[in-house]
Amino acid sequence: EKELEGTDEEVAEKKREKELEGTDEEDNKDNKGDSQEQTKNTDEKLVPIYVEARRLFNFHEVLTKDEIDLKWLDCKPAELTKFLVEKCGFNADRVKSSIERLQKAHKSSSKPQMRMDSFFAMKPSANAGKLAAKRKATALEAKKKGKGGSAKKSKGSFKKR
Repeated sequence: EKELEGTDEEVAEKKREKELEGTDEEDNKDNKGDSQEQTKNTDEKLVPIYVEARRLFNFHEVLTKDEIDLKWLDCKPAELTKFLVEKCGFNADRVKSSIERLQKAHKSSSKPQMRMDSFFAMKPSANAGKLAAKRKATALEAKKKGKGGSAKKSKGSFKKR
């Protein structure tokens, strides 16, 4: 009864374990070792699923660029139809129309991809020449006034009293 200390639930559980193990001391020693191993195994198995998901997310498998060899080719309609219709159970008419759209899109986009700056080209405005001439004229006038210059510059619209 010295072994059977603790709460009522723990005592009842220990009694059940003792009954299942038997009365032979050698069997008890073996069973205690087995039960400890089982406890360790169940502890390892009782890892919540989110922990495994987090591990997969944080430490995912990554292939290097040397291991990958991608080559874009034209689709193979016969093989694609066979796979989708016979193995996956898709509708043959819908697969055929989708393959036709895929081939049409591939032909239209066979030229290289355009750069982003080609969408935002600067167009000269109609007044650009006039504005440039006006800017130059005001700059020349400012230089002429600055060179002759013993004129006092005003610091602002507020005057001292």
